[in-house]
Amino acid sequence: MTKINGKVEELLAKHPNLSQEEAIKIVTDKNERKKKRRIEKSARSNTKKLKKETTTPNEDEA
Repeated sequence: MTKINGKVEELLAKHPNLSQEEAIKIVTDKNERKKKRRIEKSARSNTKKLKKETTTPNEDEA
């Protein structure tokens, strides 16, 4: 059983009125939102790193 199937089964156990297709859609949508947030967070982090590198002088320059 894959991780996604496990999450679908948990969701179906918690909400028995959902169909399996609806539960799969909910889980995949959630995964996409999480992926998007991770990408945005890493982009912000990379931007901060680049700003810090440009504002602080390197050892060679100092």
